[in-house]
Amino acid sequence: MASSKDLILENAKQLFAENGFKGTTIAQIAKTSNVTDAAIYRHYKSKQQIFDVIVETFLADYRVLLDQIRERQKSGYCLIENLIHDLCAFIDLRNIEFKVILNAYTTIESARKAMDTFYDYLAETVTACLMRGIKDGTVRSDIAVPQTAVIIATLLVGVNRRRLFGPVASNHDTLAQDTVVFCQSAIRSF
Repeated sequence: MASSKDLILENAKQLFAENGFKGTTIAQIAKTSNVTDAAIYRHYKSKQQIFDVIVETFLADYRVLLDQIRERQKSGYCLIENLIHDLCAFIDLRNIEFKVILNAYTTIESARKAMDTFYDYLAETVTACLMRGIKDGTVRSDIAVPQTAVIIATLLVGVNRRRLFGPVASNHDTLAQDTVVFCQSAIRSF
């Protein structure tokens, strides 16, 4: 059975995803968690702290995922393919937290910083994969690595945003694979 602290976080995630940060109150979190407002304040100083814990936990797990991808002993291009599929799978599993961040990043400073961190670490990982691919011959050597990394990172954020918020496209279920195919034609050395 989950602790009241964990239950508060789970319910807050759901409420933040549905109502946004500003549209969610401590009273709503308490009611859905079957605890009092005072019980929430025993665990967390504020609604902002609850939000920040959710975001920090998501980003820590995200960094672990990207670090694991970087450490794989595969060709640089294969790492890009793995990155696309693994990131989409991660977002599928953690879609509530990603929605929370995306819903709040224009209004909440910590969400904006989290999205910047998410994007920057993704671009750094793509850069590392591209560099490895150029070195091992699986990625074209004539690409501009920094610009290409930014484009691929932006594409991946956009693809995952579309997968979460729709509208549901006819290729919704194949967007990850369609992104792989696009990257193949754009960067892969044949």
